[in-house]
Amino acid sequence: MNSVTMQGIDTDRMDLSRVYLFGFSDGATLGIELMTTRKFAAGIFAAYGFTGKLPKLALERMQDLPMWIFHSQDDVIFPVKCSDQLVKDLRAINSNSNANASVNAADKGGDSIVRYSRFQQDQEGFTGSVKGHSTGITASRNPEVYNWLLSL
Repeated sequence: MNSVTMQGIDTDRMDLSRVYLFGFSDGATLGIELMTTRKFAAGIFAAYGFTGKLPKLALERMQDLPMWIFHSQDDVIFPVKCSDQLVKDLRAINSNSNANASVNAADKGGDSIVRYSRFQQDQEGFTGSVKGHSTGITASRNPEVYNWLLSL
């Protein structure tokens, strides 16, 4: 970790090889960029919003890094196709993942280095201008997320 990332944090009692990143919405988009630094052991990203395709070099830098992506099909802020493309590309770059796996169903994970929980509708019941954009809450409330992180 560099001094800017860890500024103000007492790292004497930290295992720096087990620092995880959680990003929601624009934070998920930034979090994916931060994962390319390989300074984080794993990442959880909800409602990823980059509409383009990541460069091959960025994907290669994230190879073999465990990630769990969350998105809801009815997200009115960032379309689910953003996460669909990210998961497809991450799975393709990882030799130990099934790159041809469907991204249309909630992923039970297993040994996949890239997990994907893709919901048909907002799990928190949000409506209106934020409908479907609550997967950050859904992910953070899921005990399986923390068990998964501790298993890495």
